[in-house]
Amino acid sequence: MRAIIFSCCSALVLGVVAPVVAFDWVPTDGEIQRYRESWNPPTHGAIYTTSADVVRHGQWFVRAYVQGQIGSGEFENNLSSKSTASPFSPNAVSPAAILYYGVTRDISVGAGVSGIYWHSDNTDADGRRAGAGIGTTSLILKYRPIVQDPDSWRPSIALYSRLSLPTNRWLGTPEIPGGFTPLSRVPSSRFGAIAFTEGVLFRKNLAPFRISGNVYYSYNAPGSGSEPGRTVYGGDLLNTHVALEHILDEQTGFGYLIETTTLHQLGTRLDGHPTNTTPKTFSLVGIQPGLEYTFSRYESGAKLVGAIGCMFTVAGQNDIRAIYPNISVKYFFDQY
Repeated sequence: MRAIIFSCCSALVLGVVAPVVAFDWVPTDGEIQRYRESWNPPTHGAIYTTSADVVRHGQWFVRAYVQGQIGSGEFENNLSSKSTASPFSPNAVSPAAILYYGVTRDISVGAGVSGIYWHSDNTDADGRRAGAGIGTTSLILKYRPIVQDPDSWRPSIALYSRLSLPTNRWLGTPEIPGGFTPLSRVPSSRFGAIAFTEGVLFRKNLAPFRISGNVYYSYNAPGSGSEPGRTVYGGDLLNTHVALEHILDEQTGFGYLIETTTLHQLGTRLDGHPTNTTPKTFSLVGIQPGLEYTFSRYESGAKLVGAIGCMFTVAGQNDIRAIYPNISVKYFFDQY
């Protein structure tokens, strides 16, 4: 019934709005040219907040990054900055790599894989204090229908789709004790579940600043959990990011970054199935300061950029209190 109502409302909105608002599904050549001639120095950009820009047509770029997790407690059953001692306090290191390609001027695709190593103060259900293995594998599609206008407040807008495959579960990677969903995973997904993520991204350049933001909604298909034979139905995840980038030196790409992020597990699922996780919902709020630098750039379009930062959880509910030190490097190959 909800699907029928949603479809009817969508048809009504489109029927009213479509005749009034003319919408081109890709930016015009003139809009692209004005944007490329505007202020936009080559830098790394935010670490966790995904840019609304896409890779140029025919260009490859690879991103490699490592993030850590140092647990220090568990937030209570209400959203606040207070936390209590956790029986696990897991620490973890997760390297990852993503390869992107510009399919067209306005569409990029990507594929990524991650790994995980964790250590806990106490043993899990199988008597382990540590574990390591392959993490999730992801397939990504980014489509930018709107490019920012340097002469107005209009930002770049992109639509983001991601399929996360639980290669961690398929290859037997042990789950971090406590079943926590870390704030640092972008976009977030539950361990051992196939996840479908849809997002909206924006970016606006206002020299010497860049402002970016993301909103993600993730549906996690029923998956396995720490209890053998039990199917986990976790609530859907809502993930937001906002970042400010201040470029202090355009020649070196040196600047600082400030990012805020929130993660919230809803008490409902898109498929309508009741949830059975404990706790039913959780929330996290984090802030990350960071620095960026451009190591090299060439007339061919190739460039090597990097950034380093540390995410601090400043508030939460029913999830781990932790800090997440991280470092990221991007290499853009020659343009053809």
